[in-house]
This record gives sequence, structure tokens and C-alpha cells, in this order.
Amino acid sequence: MIRIVSASPRPGFCLEVAFNDGLTGIFPVEPERRGGVFLKLLEAQIFNAVTVNPDFGCVEWPGGIDLCPTAMHEEMAGGEAAAKEDEQIKLLQV
Repeated sequence: MIRIVSASPRPGFCLEVAFNDGLTGIFPVEPERRGGVFLKLLEAQIFNAVTVNPDFGCVEWPGGIDLCPTAMHEEMAGGEAAAKEDEQIKLLQV
């Protein structure tokens, strides 16, 4: 089961996160794109109050706002996989 083990707020409504499988990186939360309750995260005081729920391994904020760790992991791993693929293509073109 994928779980977040640490999360820290970064500028631009991003989180620096680490997962239990060793994947680390920056995750763009994008509150405006998500809309709804996520718009509350546009307030820096609320966004910066992010914590990791020890029972579920997800990031959460006051007011019951949270993000699924599996979805976050897939998005971040997909980005890494795409970057590695681009790198391999460039090497083949040389």
C-alpha cells in the first residue's frame, strides 16, 4: 500500500513529498484547478498547515481536505517515467 511518510509545503502551492517506497519529489496541488473545497488551500495559512495522516498515509489540511496518496504517487511516478523516456530518446538520437 502506497503511503506518504513526509510532506512539506513549498511555494506555488506545491508539496515536497516522500513515499514509503522511496519515491520523492514535488507535487503541484493546484487548488484552483481542483476547485471546490480545495479553494480553501489558496490561503497560505491553511495550505502551510499540511500534515500526514498516520493512519491513512495521506496528506491532509484543516477542514477535512485530503489527497489520495496512490493518485499522487501515480502522477509523480508517471512524470519521472516520462522524463526518463525523453532522456533515452535523446540519447538514441545522438
